Amino acid sequence: MRICMIIEAWRPIWGGGQAHVWELANKLVQKNNCEVDIFVMDIKGTDESKSQAYEKDKLRVFRLGHNLEFKFFDRIRWCSKLVKIVKREHRKNKYDLIHTHANLPGIPGKILSNKLRIPIVYTVHGCGLEAIKDMYKNFIASNLLYLFENFLQTKIKYDFQITVDKSFLKYKNINKKKTIIPNGVNIEKFDEVKSIQSETFKIIFVGRLHPQKGLSYLLKALHMIKNELRDTEVHLIGGGPEEKELKELTKKLGLENLVKFRGKIYKKELFKEYKSSDLFVLPSLYEGQPLTLLEAWAAKLPVIVTNVGGNEDFVVNEKNGYIIPSKNIDVLAKTILKAKNNKDLKVLGLKGYKLVKEKYSWSSVAEKTYRVYEQIL
Repeated sequence: MRICMIIEAWRPIWGGGQAHVWELANKLVQKNNCEVDIFVMDIKGTDESKSQAYEKDKLRVFRLGHNLEFKFFDRIRWCSKLVKIVKREHRKNKYDLIHTHANLPGIPGKILSNKLRIPIVYTVHGCGLEAIKDMYKNFIASNLLYLFENFLQTKIKYDFQITVDKSFLKYKNINKKKTIIPNGVNIEKFDEVKSIQSETFKIIFVGRLHPQKGLSYLLKALHMIKNELRDTEVHLIGGGPEEKELKELTKKLGLENLVKFRGKIYKKELFKEYKSSDLFVLPSLYEGQPLTLLEAWAAKLPVIVTNVGGNEDFVVNEKNGYIIPSKNIDVLAKTILKAKNNKDLKVLGLKGYKLVKEKYSWSSVAEKTYRVYEQIL
């Protein structure tokens, strides 16, 4: 089976959606004998080549455009370029289907599906419709974004739709053929990594520094209890558009000695950060099924997450973590202290580890996705 896989952002932007595409593509090649071409944006800030081949040329990545920024007009130009290049590659060696990920690629993917007369699968990596107005205060911009995202996710007819969490199923949707396929995690890679435990109580966040992640609420919660956190450090790992504002808020709240901005960290070094920590916090306004939650559990970390997206399907409060309302600074502050003072805190992380080890592998994700492909071909 030959697959055209499309996602906009790629390195230097890297998150759960990009990891999902990469791991899925690798497993489809290795386990299901597929050939996969991944088409992405050539985003400013990386020196990777325009095309790269892996797995004996059965997995290829095409970076389209030139030194683009992840902004509206560059993204639209990329869509136009994408259609031309995919048609060219299809003429060389026909694709059996198109699989688009993470919103905007749904439009060029649908155009290509019609032109090439091949089916299209569309994966939703989290639906932020309910949180858009909280993230983007501009009334006109937030309403336009809401309409556009709603159109992409629920008004375009795809041959099959995949969501990483079941909360998306509550929306009225033209697509009837849908299924839930959560993310996976390479637990073996975490098991291989050794790390020295931090001498202080170390709280870790991993993800984009973006309004979606609710980090301003975390900083305000830390400010409420900072006098009780003298032997604590909070490490924010990642980069993103909100970094400047968050650093300014950290200074304003007098949290410079408590909060450490660590920037982007990858692979084994990131695994070490997880494994040297005591608690993972994800105060998001919305999520799909966060890959970082599974990674935290792969590192045997107890977690605090908000009751958004797929989190409630994974976290059982005070059994394998803590689940709290989003945007509630008071509850977040109290829960951090409860976790810090919990003598059995490590037990919660071990239960999370057991869950992901038994049920959430990338091989399982690939097998379920391959079955979707078989249904529409």
